[in-house]
Amino acid sequence: MKIIADSGSTKCTWLLIDGVHTREVRTRGINAVQHSPEQIREALAELPPCGAAEAVYFYGAGCGRTFPDATAKMVRALSERFGAEHVEAESDLLGAARALWGRGEGIACILGTGSNSCLCCNGEILKNVPPLGYVLGDEGSGAVLGRNLVNGIFKGHIPLREEFLAAHGLTYEEIIRRVYREPYANRFLASFAPFVHAHLDCPEVRAMVAETFADFAQRNLSRYPVHLTVACIGGVAAAFEGLLREVLAQGGYRVGRIAASPAEGLIKYHYGK
Repeated sequence: MKIIADSGSTKCTWLLIDGVHTREVRTRGINAVQHSPEQIREALAELPPCGAAEAVYFYGAGCGRTFPDATAKMVRALSERFGAEHVEAESDLLGAARALWGRGEGIACILGTGSNSCLCCNGEILKNVPPLGYVLGDEGSGAVLGRNLVNGIFKGHIPLREEFLAAHGLTYEEIIRRVYREPYANRFLASFAPFVHAHLDCPEVRAMVAETFADFAQRNLSRYPVHLTVACIGGVAAAFEGLLREVLAQGGYRVGRIAASPAEGLIKYHYGK
């Protein structure tokens, strides 16, 4: 048994590969920085019995070279759970890079609840423009789309106030409370992305989305070599693929693969299938 995992803070997708079949299982997400060893063990306990594993490749938030202590904690927990001799815990960005480019060269982007990007080659990250999170950055992400939607609605630039409040059962006061006084405001704002997608025929919404993607390109992609192809992974990238390609092409970028999940690419990277 070989295992590949792609994890965010809210959910984790596990690919259990026995050489013949690949089974996909989902558990709660694991963030190696935010979660304690006990919380990590609780998440791993949600997996069905799968026996000992030969190798485990875990890609997730809070792992990688930037977080050596958290990565070591994650490796210990995975080793205890699976009994594998070979265990790797790397960043979700490296997972995206390997899924999109394999051992080739290009620009890999994540556009989901948050956003990130890197220049990669031969399965490694060579350069990364820091995303800075949804308050200071995360341009092009679901959280920023949601933030810009709410801003536009309540400041009168997007004429969908009643539709928006009715669709989500919210009030102005509750939105302010959820954003400024409760945790996970980024996830709350990103939950509005489906509403944005459903109203792309509204000129003001479409212009807002285009501007958000253009901002992602200007503040992030412009820092990488312009001749390299850009590829993207994530729910936002996949849902808004047509408009994303249009905006990036207008900015002079060559756009390659866009996918919702890194699963297929990671299986190919690690097992050549």
